[in-house]
Amino acid sequence: MRPIPSSTGTYNYNLAKWLENKLKPLSTNEYTITDALLFSQDIRTFPVKLNDILVSYDVCTLFTNIPLKETIDILVNRTFKNNWFNETYNLNI
Repeated sequence: MRPIPSSTGTYNYNLAKWLENKLKPLSTNEYTITDALLFSQDIRTFPVKLNDILVSYDVCTLFTNIPLKETIDILVNRTFKNNWFNETYNLNI
């Protein structure tokens, strides 16, 4: 098992929580699963064909392999495209 340290109480915790709240709309779409219980209920009504295969990826272990610079670049580009972030949150960044 991999330990996951908590950042609660650290110097940047409040900034990280604020930023997560602001950027969340950029990271969700119709393919995003945010609740495992809701997913398990939804999948029961999903039509499955004989040759279909369900694959589950553990994104927690994939997280350490995500290229940080490219991820930041993608978020910055989506955030400031058409001045979305500034206009949505009435900021001037």
